[in-house]
Amino acid sequence: MEEILILNPKRSADLKKIKALQKGSFIVDELAGQLEELNQITGKKTKKFLWVYYPWRKTLVKILPEKEFQLVRTDRNRGLITSPEQARFRKIRVAFAGLNVGNPGAVCAALEGLSLTNLNRFRAGLPDLGVNKAFLTARQIWEVNPFAKLDILTGLLPGQEEKFLKNIDVLVEEIDYLPIKITLREQAKTMRVPVVMVTGNGPGLILDVERYDANAKLPILNGFLSKKYIEKVKGLNIKSLTANEKVVLVRDFMGGKFLSKRLHESFLLVGSKLAGIPQLAEASFLRGAVLAYAIRQIAVGAGLPSGRYLFSLDEIRRSKHA
Repeated sequence: MEEILILNPKRSADLKKIKALQKGSFIVDELAGQLEELNQITGKKTKKFLWVYYPWRKTLVKILPEKEFQLVRTDRNRGLITSPEQARFRKIRVAFAGLNVGNPGAVCAALEGLSLTNLNRFRAGLPDLGVNKAFLTARQIWEVNPFAKLDILTGLLPGQEEKFLKNIDVLVEEIDYLPIKITLREQAKTMRVPVVMVTGNGPGLILDVERYDANAKLPILNGFLSKKYIEKVKGLNIKSLTANEKVVLVRDFMGGKFLSKRLHESFLLVGSKLAGIPQLAEASFLRGAVLAYAIRQIAVGAGLPSGRYLFSLDEIRRSKHA
């Protein structure tokens, strides 16, 4: 994957690259607006700046140095997220396992100031077809924050769980492959890493929070999975199952009684009338907000107890006048 270049014009080698890149690149120079906002926030001015080159866009962007850039970028969060909370949020290390669902959460968290790590396998367009999802997510995050530190994995295989979770503060688990959904949790429990998972549920979603950092004896998925089911899934050869058998296992992992009526009915049609489990874009964007909120609550110590939380846009009610 081609990564971004952060270039300092005061370095002779970087200056040569900048001049070469300027000849064939689209130039974005909105530094004046950044300087004005920096002056409003701090009352200070600076003549320092950097150039960021995005190879997939063939674009050079002029920005403030990292410290000033981060200050301006997160200024609109202040008041809603305090400076000490922002500092703690920025330092937390989050592993996103599975980006079909995890992408909105990763991008939303990055927008709020989080540093991310261990991205594997979402918002994309037709021109992005065929590009690995981890690379696409990294691109989206770097376009928000070129200083974000990302470790990118293009797949997670059985036996890699411990390595994946090394030095991680929170795991966002959104993998499709059921055995690894379980073994990742078992490893997180051993390493006392809290786990967050969001499941689409029609126009709503289900948030599962497993605070293994607070309680290492907590059962996998808060006890919603029976030991019999866990052992069955861990011993399965998923590839040998029919589409219907797979979807029944997924339904049982999610918990059929928690699913919306239409989603529950749709499970029976997967493999015959439906190519996959139905998902709505509105719920996908809602996932991003909920995941970012959950991660931030854990990061700043605001408290988010283990458990299952249900969100449904169908439950929204119009407010009455006082």
